[in-house]
Amino acid sequence: MRRFLTLTAAALTLLTPLSASAAESDELIGLMRDDLTALGVNMPVWMSQHITAVMPSTGLGAGSGLSDDSGAFTLGVMTRLGLLNNFNDVGYGMKLVDLQGQLPELMPWPQLGVVAGFGLGDGIELGADVQFIPNLDIAGDNINLKVGLFSVGATLRWRLSKAEGAIPAIVLGLGASYYRGTFELGVGYERPYTEQVDDGQGGTHTVTGTYRFGSAPAVNWSLLQANPELRLAWDFGGIFRPYVGIGVGLATGSVSNDVQVSARLTIDTVDGQPANEAPITYDERVVSFSTTPALYTLRPHVGFDFVLGVIALTVQADFAVMGKDTLNSDFSSAAGSFDLNDPNFLYNQNQSGSQSDGAVVVTAAVRVQL
Repeated sequence: MRRFLTLTAAALTLLTPLSASAAESDELIGLMRDDLTALGVNMPVWMSQHITAVMPSTGLGAGSGLSDDSGAFTLGVMTRLGLLNNFNDVGYGMKLVDLQGQLPELMPWPQLGVVAGFGLGDGIELGADVQFIPNLDIAGDNINLKVGLFSVGATLRWRLSKAEGAIPAIVLGLGASYYRGTFELGVGYERPYTEQVDDGQGGTHTVTGTYRFGSAPAVNWSLLQANPELRLAWDFGGIFRPYVGIGVGLATGSVSNDVQVSARLTIDTVDGQPANEAPITYDERVVSFSTTPALYTLRPHVGFDFVLGVIALTVQADFAVMGKDTLNSDFSSAAGSFDLNDPNFLYNQNQSGSQSDGAVVVTAAVRVQL
């Protein structure tokens, strides 16, 4: 009978839900805060070094067909797709949830727009474009990415010489653009976790559960960029007009993160046994960080116009490389868990110059030329 009672008590012990200690819960809350802070800093750091790649460049189309007569007019629609590298580094340094392993290396960045050009004579054209991304969700690997964007640009191009056979026209351009938008990552994202936590009495326990973003850090930006450009453009029969060129973007403005974030954490098991715990919720303004964008963007590019009467199809590929500017080190008290000296943060990795930030940007447009 005694043996039966002992076995019964042991069985009941195994079946009885455990409770996490206050120290364990506090440690999990600390890890959750650190993850949200790291994410809140990583996002503007990554964005500041990539977003200038998809800002409007100088002019659209070869430029070899710019008219000597004033009054020429072009109007068209365009689409632009950028592939921005190192996007998985947004999850760099997170401890509780491996967000870095869930994010793709390349971030697709689609834009739509309208372009127009006005001929001023003597091979000079004044152009304008408006681009946007509607508020939409872009699917990542089980992660919602919400983007909203608006930009406006103006360009002035001058065809210095005409194309003759194998001799290209020389086209100079100067553009300026304003770029504003928001980018949110992870709302509704849910992922299981397994973590070793301290019970406050010198012991550790393995805790498992789920981690869910209720609202996630968002990046806001407001940028200005100037774009000088040099282009060589050919004209074969007025139909096929290939070109190569190089442009430089010089940017200023701010990329910032200052939002209310929330997360929900469940404690499902402690050391493999069911836990009797209410979910832990975290709701706070955990980050407030603003920095400047990449100082310059180098844009070598190739493209062509295919012209049929008044209709011109343009395809252009840019290979953008971004030059770092010094990241701001002025963090608000809301980012109190962020350690500027911790090499495990993307901020410090980026400051050391160990990254190569780049993008491939493909633009296609259909224009009516009158």
